[in-house]
Amino acid sequence: MALTNEQIKTLLSLVCTTCDDSLDCDGCYERVAEFAEAELTGRPLCEALCAVRTHLKNCPCCADEYRALLAALEELKQAGPEASQEC
Repeated sequence: MALTNEQIKTLLSLVCTTCDDSLDCDGCYERVAEFAEAELTGRPLCEALCAVRTHLKNCPCCADEYRALLAALEELKQAGPEASQEC
């Protein structure tokens, strides 16, 4: 089975953006809530959270999870403080 030109471009892009200290999916999962909070509040990102951002740019699965987390946080924010105290 041959790769398409688009698949080759994607693979080359991933190889070119890989670093020795790249975060894996488990590492991203451990820090994604902290990353989301920093993004939503406009806090500057530390080096570890910059690694999360890089991972999210390169990993569609983790990016999907991050978008779902952001959507949930936005919903809670719109519902007000009493909604988060009901649980």
